[in-house]
Parts: sequence; C-alpha cells; structure tokens
Amino acid sequence: MRLGKIIGYLNRWVKAGLITDSQAKNISEYMKTYRREYWMRLIKVFFVLGAFWLVIGFVTTVKMIDPKILLMMWDLFCQIFSPMVKLAKWIAGKNYGYFLSGLGCLAGWGGFHWLGRRLQKRSSLEMIELGTFAKSELRLGTTALTIGYILAAVAFQLFNYVVSFSELARHYGGNKVSIPYFSFLAISFFLYLAYRMSDQIALLFGVGFIAHAIGFFTAYYFAAYVIGVQWPVIQLLVGVLLIFVGLWHVEKIRAKEDHYFYLFGRTYQWTGLLFVYFSIWIMSIWGITISDQSWHIPSGAELWAANLLFLGTSLGAMFYGATKEDRLYFNFGLTFFIIDTYTLFFSHVWSTVGSAVGSLLFGVLLVGTGYFLRKLFLKQKIS
Repeated sequence: MRLGKIIGYLNRWVKAGLITDSQAKNISEYMKTYRREYWMRLIKVFFVLGAFWLVIGFVTTVKMIDPKILLMMWDLFCQIFSPMVKLAKWIAGKNYGYFLSGLGCLAGWGGFHWLGRRLQKRSSLEMIELGTFAKSELRLGTTALTIGYILAAVAFQLFNYVVSFSELARHYGGNKVSIPYFSFLAISFFLYLAYRMSDQIALLFGVGFIAHAIGFFTAYYFAAYVIGVQWPVIQLLVGVLLIFVGLWHVEKIRAKEDHYFYLFGRTYQWTGLLFVYFSIWIMSIWGITISDQSWHIPSGAELWAANLLFLGTSLGAMFYGATKEDRLYFNFGLTFFIIDTYTLFFSHVWSTVGSAVGSLLFGVLLVGTGYFLRKLFLKQKIS
C-alpha cells in the first residue's frame, strides 16, 4: 500500500475519533522509516553486487595482461621504493622487514582512521535526513576505527620486535629479553586518542598495552619477563592504581552515567580488577617473588600468605559489591573466590590434611561466613 493512501486512512480515522492526532503522526513516521529501510537495503544490494562484479572485472583484466608487462611494473615498483628499503636497512639492520611492516601498518591506521572519522562525522550530521542509513554509517565508522587501532597495535609490536632482536636486547637468566619501549609509546598514543575522541575502544587498546608493558601478554624470552612473571607484585600495584583511577573518573561524573568519563571509569575498574586478581592468582601458585633473580621454589608460609590474600580480596570485593549494590565488584569477587577455593583447598589443603577433612573445613568456613553475614543483616548492621 502506498504511503499517501495510508496517510489518507489515518486522517479519516482521526476525524472519526478512532485515533488521536499524535497517534496518527507516530504511525506515519513509523511507516516512513519502514519504507526507508527497504530503500536502504536496495541501495546496499546494488553496492555489494557492483563491488563483486568490479572485483571479477579487475581479476579478469589482470589475467589478460602480458606477464612481461606485469614484471616490468613490479621492477618499476621496486625501483621506486628501493631508497625506502635502503633507509630501513640502515635504521633497523637485519630487522628491516619488521620496520617496513610497521610503517605499512601505521599508514593503514592513518587511512582507516581518516575513513572512520569521516563516516562518523557524516552520520552525525545527516542522522535526521538519512535515518537508519546514518546508523549504518556510524557502525561502519566504528568498524573502520577499530581496524585502524588493530593496525596501529600491530605496528607498535613490530617496532618492539625490531628492538628486541637487536644488539640492544640484554640477557637475563640465559634468555634474551628486552624492555618493550614501544609499548610505553603505544600507551600514550592510545590514551591520547581515547580522551581526544571520547573513544572507549581506544582506551581498551591503551590498557592492553599497559598490561603488555608489565608482562601479562609476553613470552618468557621477550619484553618484560622479569617484571611480568618474576614481579607479580608490580601487576598488583598497577591494578590497584587502575581501580583508583576508575573510581576517580566515576565520582567526577557520577550523575551522568552515559558520559564518556563514567564509561572510562568503569573500564579502568574492571581492567584493574583483572590485573589484581590475576597477579594474586599467580602469587598463590608460584609465590610472592619480588626479586630480579631467577625464580625460586616458594615456601609454605609464602603460599599460605598469598592464598589468604587471594581469599581476603575476593571476599572484600563481594562485600563491597553488596554494600554499594555494584555487580561489577560482586561478580569479580565471586568468580575469583571460586577460583581461590580450587587453588587453596585442592592444591594445598587437600594435599596437607586430606580430601575429607579439607572438604569439611571448606564447608564449615562457607556456612559460618554465611551465618555471620545473616546475623549482621538481621541486626541491620549491613544493608
């Protein structure tokens, strides 16, 4: 049915008193949007089919070209970029391949970043005129920006490889390691973009490089092995710092939960909690190591101290989450409390006192804790 005919029926229904003017207006606006979606789908179909046949035509054209001409074009391409290759060899030595790949990824980031910003800006300016199509442009812009962030992250990691496999790398415990200098540069890069553009995705990449810089995602012989594996206390301190940064962001703009500062604060909090709990988990299994020497077998007291710290932080997060009605802290505390019970009771208590006594001890502890909290709740000391 045509839109004009529908509007005519709506006007008749308004005159007959079946619907109000506002209801008729809402129905007509909905029908306009509904019809526009079909037009947008038709436009997308033409774009997709057109791109498909363009690719087919391009491949067919290339196959028709004489191979000698293609070789001449490749030689010309190599001659044009040979000075850049020589410069890369002079800068990075035998690792010039990583260096050139990193530059290529940075160039790709620039292209996708420009495209993403352009699409987002266009979608915000034309949201009223284009309707649902503007939303598609907004999604495409966000996707382009994300692809650009991935390329930039790969570029910084490739630059790390240039340094790590060079003469600048030092030796530790018989293995070749190096500090990931470009990871620290990537932190500044992504955090600047995050606050400049109010982009939570860029913030996640920045926090990811913070994790890399302190050794979360590093191999045993690369980057911050000494800091990441031998010093889990550093991870713990960084996690606590991120939590406080997140709390500061949230308190600064608590009244506006849709504000980017509030979203940034929550991101800092859950990433900080991950840092804290993963570091304590490491310490509960391999000990609290704060030395830059080789790893040593932890003592029983050290493991017990780490597991009690693990237990205390888990219960503390659940208590804080219940008090503040914050699911983030409560769920993190509950999840890692379950993990701690496995680490502590299955790995240490069961091997010491046996599975029967260990299970009974664990049950008594949980029931006693629940009874204690119930008593406090009934006396209205907690709410």
